Amino acid sequence: MRVLVLGATGNLGSRILPALLAHNHTVVVFIRSESKLRNLVHSSAVDKCTIVTGNATDATAIEAALVDNRCNALINSAGLAAIFPWQKPQMQEIEKAVTTGAVEASKKLGYPLRAWFLGGMTVLDFPRIPLFREHALTYSLLLSQPSQHLQWSQLAPSQMVPASKEITLLSVPRGHNLVPANDTPPNYMTTFLSGLPFGIGIASDSIVNALRYNTSLEDCADFMAADLAKGESEHVGHRVGVIASGKGKKE
Repeated sequence: MRVLVLGATGNLGSRILPALLAHNHTVVVFIRSESKLRNLVHSSAVDKCTIVTGNATDATAIEAALVDNRCNALINSAGLAAIFPWQKPQMQEIEKAVTTGAVEASKKLGYPLRAWFLGGMTVLDFPRIPLFREHALTYSLLLSQPSQHLQWSQLAPSQMVPASKEITLLSVPRGHNLVPANDTPPNYMTTFLSGLPFGIGIASDSIVNALRYNTSLEDCADFMAADLAKGESEHVGHRVGVIASGKGKKE
């Protein structure tokens, strides 16, 4: 696939580039600063990408990048979500620009665009924890998009940590050990405390499960790259929770 990547200088986005290249995708990077990207990602990977300079809040520029490069997919990992409910949403201007640009590009290209957007575990059906609720705004926005133009998925991991500090070209896909589930956390464990009132049970279960759902940035990047390589995906139109396979079974 020809994939447009937004947010390529972020922790996840920078690892998406080598993952996509390893899966034989053609990569177009939409970015404000090429020099910043080259400071993060080895030139062996960056040199294999097409660089388009632009702002992730510019729907017209995003549309042009998709059309000019005849992309048929995109991954958006740009922006930082507000943590607390009382904080002003920080990502929605970007999300609206990306979805608008993608839909308009699809109309011109004559085919639907496959897209991955970044969310978080709190956007899933459970547990309903009032943190990072901005991801729910993104989910509502995605639900409103015409499916004939945008075939989206929203990755909903818990904390992602780097497996390596070095970000360089891969000769083959690194693979991943993630177990996915649509709209719910895979293999979520409930405890004897789960029935406690006033949200105490939910909070207790969340604490017990918190570390089980940590994943690596590289695994999440490879998961999306591999999914795009499949063509047809069972994750279209869904939030996708993930867990590392070694933590996926209940004891």
